[in-house]
Amino acid sequence: MTTSTEQIVGETAALALMRGYLAADPEAIAAAAAAGAVCPTTAAYMRQQTSGLLTEAVLADPGFSPYHRAVMGPAGIEWLESVPMETAVAEAVLALAGDGAAPRLPLDDAQLATVFALSAVARCVAVYGREETMLHLDRIRSVVAGP
Repeated sequence: MTTSTEQIVGETAALALMRGYLAADPEAIAAAAAAGAVCPTTAAYMRQQTSGLLTEAVLADPGFSPYHRAVMGPAGIEWLESVPMETAVAEAVLALAGDGAAPRLPLDDAQLATVFALSAVARCVAVYGREETMLHLDRIRSVVAGP
């Protein structure tokens, strides 16, 4: 399988977006969003990466069971409450925090990438804590951006 430049840029931008939100760094968030907006293919890879990381974060929760709703833990909710976000994104993030279901709102790729990024970071914070989440994102980034 060949990895395209758009894929690498999109996946790297997704991780940079997540790190930016975790570090509360508006410049990093803006730079990651701009990198993801280069082209529709890059944006789609960015959304795909954040969606996959959200799924991974849900499954990493030690309380996860396919038999009940995947409600986000209190530490994740507390972290989310500290993050400024636009209304449509906030509504979708809160829906994901409640049950893990994909939002049914008409969002574009950039908004969906933001929703999934915020939700994945919040769930990782709830499971691993802030520092371990940052290390986890760094490990993934080294694989994505590697040779």
